[in-house]
Amino acid sequence: MIGLAAALALMPGLQACSVPGFPGSGTVDSQAEEREAGRAVENELAEGSTSHRLVAASHTLLLDYWTSEDPAGWTPESSPIINLSVKIDGTPVPGAVRVTRFNARVDALGVELANDQGSYALEPPYAYTSGFALPANPTAESTTVLFTIDLLTETEPGSGVFTRQTVLDTLTIGFAGMAADVGATPGE
Repeated sequence: MIGLAAALALMPGLQACSVPGFPGSGTVDSQAEEREAGRAVENELAEGSTSHRLVAASHTLLLDYWTSEDPAGWTPESSPIINLSVKIDGTPVPGAVRVTRFNARVDALGVELANDQGSYALEPPYAYTSGFALPANPTAESTTVLFTIDLLTETEPGSGVFTRQTVLDTLTIGFAGMAADVGATPGE
């Protein structure tokens, strides 16, 4: 059995290790190496739309993101309009579901894009829909938007007793001017 002192002595060596699929010291460096090797910058809206599925309490949320603009022309100086819709995917559990806060921000710029604190029905057939202009980010290869969605879910239909859950999502927008063939796979 290794003593506490021996275990602590081994810890600095362990910090340098990385395991595939887990964050570690090698994750950031490998991403930088991939960018330098000419890989395209990620743009989740390269095709004009994307969807994310997130588990929220006893529900699955479907977040649809889209734009009516041409993402191939976006540069770091662009301010494209991005729309989103949040709805319950599949058959919902009985009881009321409400969106009580929707927040979109770009932490890297210290910019809040939307902060809606109303109370909106989310159970089918209803959806929460919003939009925002992505701010210019002249020195970036991409911009990541962080979404915070607070939900109230009724514990029993008609009870008026709710649980609260915060759901987080991100959307990464890459800029065509920062890499050749954005959205293309290497070798195309």
